[in-house]
Amino acid sequence: MKYQVTTANNPIIPAYFQGRWTVKTIKNIPVMFSTNLGAELWFQVQRASYVMISMLDLAVAAGAWIAIQIDGLPYQRVAVKTLPLRLTLDGRPHVIRVVMSGNTDQDPIWDGTSGFAVSGLKTDGDLQAVKPGQHSVTFIGDSITAGCWVAGKTPAEDYRGEANYAAIASDLLGARNVRIAYSAIGLNKPGKGGVPPLPAVLTAIDGQTAWQPTPTDVVVINVGTNDGLESATSFTALLKQFINQVALLYPNSRLAVLIPFNQRFDQVIRTVVPEFMDVQLIETADWEPSTTDHVHLDLAGSQLAGHCLAQALRQLYPEIFTG
Repeated sequence: MKYQVTTANNPIIPAYFQGRWTVKTIKNIPVMFSTNLGAELWFQVQRASYVMISMLDLAVAAGAWIAIQIDGLPYQRVAVKTLPLRLTLDGRPHVIRVVMSGNTDQDPIWDGTSGFAVSGLKTDGDLQAVKPGQHSVTFIGDSITAGCWVAGKTPAEDYRGEANYAAIASDLLGARNVRIAYSAIGLNKPGKGGVPPLPAVLTAIDGQTAWQPTPTDVVVINVGTNDGLESATSFTALLKQFINQVALLYPNSRLAVLIPFNQRFDQVIRTVVPEFMDVQLIETADWEPSTTDHVHLDLAGSQLAGHCLAQALRQLYPEIFTG
């Protein structure tokens, strides 16, 4: 992915934080805090023999995981409980990407004390923030969009915020991605960890922390999988209200609605979306991605769906994603 040197977009750590982050003080330590899988930080180091990455271990159940990528090479996954991590370097320039990869559904993330908390970067060289991508996509959804259960059925350890369909599509498009997605959540169903239904999380990172949506070129909505208790009539009303809410929060973004991979409420979504003049529908019925558990996409299914979605977005928005 292309990148450019930039100034840090936060007051405490010299890195570019991509996704939903806020400054918090936890255990008397200032941190950059997020409750979202797929949230990232990017930086470049030069003339360094090492860089040390520090985070607070806030997990209350199974430990959280991060994924580290150096110069676009395959990710190295690291348990947060083993941090700080010292990466040995060779003095040459390197771009380092750190993705929040997995945390267990049992962590009470909405109370503001459990989640991902980056506390520091340390090096003996020069460290600069870098901003990836020329364009950006916001993904709104549930555990599938977050990156849960991608590599297996072990909580947190088998999550892959860096390798699910949203991550794959974003990387193929050379775009930054912002993830607003939580396990088990729906339009009228709370998520795990105390998270309220999706309409309430668009402008909050946790129960005490408001978040101002950042404009992105495109917003992709993937909802319905967890709303199976709704009737077609009630889900129709919920979806219309939700699309209106997203459109108001992202007035300058293109909006697209993805039919869930399990095709839940497909007929409702096909009926509702055309009622909105500036909202596009993305069909997924013929993608048929493989899954871990008949619902969550596995690694191969994530690759397939990510490639299909990137192709669909290029076709819908050639002025953004081609050229």
